[in-house]
Amino acid sequence: MRITIETTSIREIEVLLKLLSQLDLEGIKIIEQPDLPASGLPVSRGDKSIDPGELFGIWKENPRDIDEIRSKSWARNWS
Repeated sequence: MRITIETTSIREIEVLLKLLSQLDLEGIKIIEQPDLPASGLPVSRGDKSIDPGELFGIWKENPRDIDEIRSKSWARNWS
């Protein structure tokens, strides 16, 4: 099982790590991630040769409305 904790405060991370180390649980392993660039996540340019126009009208034979989409999505069994 994996738990991910995201925070913007270094102080909160320090407190959490101190708490976890004091608990002395054998099943907890702290995995450090490499530092991200100052600008955040790496960004790559998209493929400009793809024509999005081909996607227009893909639902014209079977129109959907937002209520239908929500009812089908929310009724799914997620387990």
